[in-house]
Amino acid sequence: MKRRDFMRMSATASGMLLCGGARMALAQQAYSGPFWLFVEANGGWDPTSFCDPKGSGLGVNGDINNYDQGDIGQAGNIRYAPPPDSFAADTSLYRNQDFFDAHFQRLVVINGINHGTNSHQVGRTASWTGSRALNYPSIAALIAAENAGDMALPMVASSSSESSKTNGIVPRTLVNGGDLNAIREIALPGLTNVNQSTQYHSDNTRALIEQAAAARRQRQLNEQRLQRLSNALAEHNAARNRDVSALRDFVDALEATSSPNGYVNGRSNARNLFNSAQTAFAAFESGAAATAQIRIGGFDTHDDHDARHYPRLMDLLAAVDNIISDANQRGIGDRLIVVMASDFARTNKYNNDNGKDHWSHTSMMVWGAPAYFSGNRVVGGTDDLQRSRRVNPSTLAFDNNGIEITPEYTHQALRSLAGIDQNPSVTGNFPFAQQVLPIFT
Repeated sequence: MKRRDFMRMSATASGMLLCGGARMALAQQAYSGPFWLFVEANGGWDPTSFCDPKGSGLGVNGDINNYDQGDIGQAGNIRYAPPPDSFAADTSLYRNQDFFDAHFQRLVVINGINHGTNSHQVGRTASWTGSRALNYPSIAALIAAENAGDMALPMVASSSSESSKTNGIVPRTLVNGGDLNAIREIALPGLTNVNQSTQYHSDNTRALIEQAAAARRQRQLNEQRLQRLSNALAEHNAARNRDVSALRDFVDALEATSSPNGYVNGRSNARNLFNSAQTAFAAFESGAAATAQIRIGGFDTHDDHDARHYPRLMDLLAAVDNIISDANQRGIGDRLIVVMASDFARTNKYNNDNGKDHWSHTSMMVWGAPAYFSGNRVVGGTDDLQRSRRVNPSTLAFDNNGIEITPEYTHQALRSLAGIDQNPSVTGNFPFAQQVLPIFT
């Protein structure tokens, strides 16, 4: 074979194997779950405004929140914050009560997680990898690699931030705009335009072309005597001969997306988060993906906190409410786990600009089907100054002589929930020293 012919074929293979190498083309069996959807509140959310309520009269200056402690609500065992006083009369805005009343039975709230940092980058890394070091992959990547590494799109993400980094252990497919068209081009190579139905050739002609191309590739492989090039050609040949039915199913599912309710549709941030989940669900339904990481920003409210932060929180919760409803309608709700987290929290007081700054003691919320864990539970907590309280590692009861919940503990529990905490590839390459807390058991 001539060198230029080999280089041309290699370039063709690289284009075909977009989104992470041969795994896409080699995928054969559909993945059926559990599916993991990770929802990032980018910028540092304020748990005292929803799942770890405090109220006025607490904090450094007695002003953690601008609402009365007596107005704090409760759904099952989960307490939630009322609107700030400035939103109390606004009945048009989605409310915490709407979310927690609807979902408390499948929800585990983990309060008082100490991230030990006020840095956005380190906080996001801790939140989504379990480690403040920068050399661990995200939990989404880890679960995808361990449970569905040979799928067509094992992990999809709406951004390339620290929250979805893979460290090369699994392909990560960014699913925005042109990325979707690139996947369509791979799944539907015979179309003149991936958004139209016109084909370059008839089905019969295309079959003859593919037959001739396959024969040519096999002939070139048989003639090759250099082992390194022979191996490369064999991999290329195998990839070209594998079907991409999972990708075609993914493309079909993209065309059958749902619409959010009128409230979410009328709020751009909530609608965008819902739309990102739609792409994830299309990948799940096609059997091509195991995990997805999506995000909503705008939580870094160093000024005018109540006016800016609370509506964005309601966008997040309203979108997740719609996402869960859509998953149930699609028939994947009983195979879905939704993890919600952020960089860190906001301070236990307002600053001079009526904003809140960075605070390391934060929360995580996990929603899931009863087959995976029991909901209606709150684990951990913070004191009146919004500082993490220690818990007994065996019972999780508050214990001054116990341990402080850190990202390592929450991620060890998530790994256990995913069934990967004992895998040698996990324990050997990305170990945690901490024991598994009974957060989900």
